[in-house]
Amino acid sequence: MPEEERASCGQELAASAEVPAAVARLFAHVALNLRGHAAWVGGESQPACAECDALLRVALDYERIAAAAEQAARHMRTCAVLEPAAHDPATLDRSALRSWMQTKLALQRALADLLLAHAQVSESALADLG
Repeated sequence: MPEEERASCGQELAASAEVPAAVARLFAHVALNLRGHAAWVGGESQPACAECDALLRVALDYERIAAAAEQAARHMRTCAVLEPAAHDPATLDRSALRSWMQTKLALQRALADLLLAHAQVSESALADLG
């Protein structure tokens, strides 16, 4: 693809903002359930208090991840207007980039598989609710 037809780095970053935005939505949504579960279990016994406290700690962590992911998405979207910058192909370490990209792809696929497995568990739990 000719250089002038390729998206700029800023445009590529902006287009990729959908990933952290989706992470933010998922983690914020899960935090709602964690908080709801904590309220449901209550604090009538020591085990209930311990579970409630643990759920609330995890909910807060999930909310922080969601907030950080949404902030990253916002920052990434602002990159769409960046002027393309010159990149010297002679200084690119293609071997290092190739290795990095292979690891990134493996991590992306592993995460996708993990999310699908968790979705199947959630589908079973939903079916159990009737």
